[in-house]
Amino acid sequence: MKRRRTTASLAAIAAMGTLIATGASAANQDPTLQEGQRPVVTEGAPVTPISGLNIPELFSTKVSQDRKHVLPHPPIDQIPWIPMPDTDGVGIRTDHTSGDRSVVSHDALTGVTSKLAVQLPSNAIGGQSVEGDYPGFGNKIDTYEETLESFGSMSIAGSLNTWPRSGNVKIVMRFTDTNGNFRWFACSGSMQDSGVVLVAAHCVFNRSASINDWADIIYIYPAWDGVNNNGPFGAPDSGEVIQNFGYAFGTTFLAGSGYVNSGDFDADIGLIRISRGSSRNIGMLTGWYSWAWGGSCASIQSRTYNNFSYPSENCPTAGMHNGRDMYFWSGSIDNCPDNQMELSTGGNCLDTVWGGMSGSGMYYIDGGTRYVHAVCSTSNRTTWGRYCKFWEGFVNSMVDYENATRGNAFDIEALQFRAGGSTSVFQGQALDAGATVSIANATNNNPAADSYTLRVYLSTNNNISSGDTLLATWNYNTDFAAMQTRTFNVPAPTIPLDTPPGTYWIGVEIDPSEDGTSSNNDTDTWDAQQITVLEAHPDLNATLSNAVAGTYYRGQSVSVTHRTYNDGERISGDVHLEFRASTNNFISIFDTLMEERNYSPLTVGNSHWFVSTVQIPADLNPGTYFIGTIVSESLGLETNTTNNWVSDIDTITVLECPADLNGDGVLNFFDVSAFLAAFNAMDPIADFNNDGVFNFFDVSAFLNTYAIGCP
Repeated sequence: MKRRRTTASLAAIAAMGTLIATGASAANQDPTLQEGQRPVVTEGAPVTPISGLNIPELFSTKVSQDRKHVLPHPPIDQIPWIPMPDTDGVGIRTDHTSGDRSVVSHDALTGVTSKLAVQLPSNAIGGQSVEGDYPGFGNKIDTYEETLESFGSMSIAGSLNTWPRSGNVKIVMRFTDTNGNFRWFACSGSMQDSGVVLVAAHCVFNRSASINDWADIIYIYPAWDGVNNNGPFGAPDSGEVIQNFGYAFGTTFLAGSGYVNSGDFDADIGLIRISRGSSRNIGMLTGWYSWAWGGSCASIQSRTYNNFSYPSENCPTAGMHNGRDMYFWSGSIDNCPDNQMELSTGGNCLDTVWGGMSGSGMYYIDGGTRYVHAVCSTSNRTTWGRYCKFWEGFVNSMVDYENATRGNAFDIEALQFRAGGSTSVFQGQALDAGATVSIANATNNNPAADSYTLRVYLSTNNNISSGDTLLATWNYNTDFAAMQTRTFNVPAPTIPLDTPPGTYWIGVEIDPSEDGTSSNNDTDTWDAQQITVLEAHPDLNATLSNAVAGTYYRGQSVSVTHRTYNDGERISGDVHLEFRASTNNFISIFDTLMEERNYSPLTVGNSHWFVSTVQIPADLNPGTYFIGTIVSESLGLETNTTNNWVSDIDTITVLECPADLNGDGVLNFFDVSAFLAAFNAMDPIADFNNDGVFNFFDVSAFLNTYAIGCP
């Protein structure tokens, strides 16, 4: 069923800006405030934690079952451009000077449509914002394309993550038609404040006979690069990241009443309010444009104007306007019909206003500030294209709308958590550099200095929550100003050792008690850092085995200096070491085992370095031997065992001790007993004087050898 629109008077909305500006925090604001004494956006100094713990939970103890955030619409580049207003339609007013100057707002969640009170005009011919534009938090500025001066040839914009490109957006609108079906369309737009997007009125209110209604919801993609664009109908990849700034959405809109009521394209300007809490005040990262209204045609034609947009309508060259590429053109205005700025066009792909460009901002530069003066409204696709100018009443309502969007209740948002180095990390290891997260106070509230707690989580999807694996907790002290963003430095988080290899996301959550709106305190979707956890294997490397060279009898002990490293990517299990005697310098399990030792696990890059006393087996055949070691670890995780053995470069000589007749390496009664048994049996080993006769002299020789012992 078609939803019902209601109209209510909001006479108090005109006073909202004053209410915000004169709130409790106003006394602490900068005296240079502009635009009704509202705070000007600033960037605070980075903040480093004063305390905290970087001890991760085991991954297996807490794995959240929350769902991944996905784009709730078809692939962006497959969404058709919204039809431009029909300039020849019946009942369409084109003379804005005698048309409806009022502005109307609509809340899609409640269905309430409200006509804003008309403020008295100043009788000025035109004006511009004194507040200026904002290039975005930490953004680079690249003005190269603005040096081009020709509306006769568009070019694909580059470096979309730099200002002023970052302030331009691709938007996707969902409408419900008269049959109750969802209808999707695309427009362009530009950021007008941290939480307000400037578009055409026909992007927020569709006057077609099959719809004739406001949008249900609008998605905003700042500086979209045209790459990742899949919604649930396009089977999104689990690693999808929307560049360059993710997305936001809104369900509250503003538009010129003249367009909404009668299709007057001289009132074809609209605004989108980004939903606080459930979405992101993305303008704090992208930046936003200043504004200008009115002005004489002579002053307009004396300027160079610039325009970024996403054309998507088919043009004479097939496939050129694909809805994925941002284009730029600039030049001078040819005509000023009514409340329009008109370009004379040629009907070609790169010299004409095409569908998809609707709502994009046309701006001029004055003193380094970029003033959006008009938005792309309509075109006959051949000889002309028109941009609707701001008028004073709309600008006044827009400033109030921006202030109401900001609000006067303190609310910080966690944006853009990013690793400082590689996003690939082994199990049990920390990322190779510290991380950062942008914390924004996109409100007109100026709080006192306070402490803030951030918790770092590892998630199996891009939905960061307290149900994920806690990696660390950090505490900060800082003093936020109104409309301010700060970088919070986050020590490199450590990945739990039992984390299975695969794709994950790391993000933070601000403690819910820190501000008035906790639903935007975590870094979800684009604001979470996607990482790859690699299977981290230990790699034990036996690097040293050095036995003291010399001659030894069987059963004696030899001193061996030995060292084993862990050259792998994770901690090992318990280390097991075998000392073996080999007739060559290749040590293997087939060599004689001398002794075994067990040691504690080895962390990455560390070693066990010991001097051990090792006994030579009493039954080892006399000869020359290399003493070496073989190492292994108890978890059985090693994949490289080629370096698990090492041999001494020198040898030892092993002799048989003559008096040790039982071969146990010890001279005692049992050797005497063994001699007597051999003597009685006339065993050749009892012929100690080697004369072939068993007599007293053999007994005497044995006792003499026994008394001397084995050196």
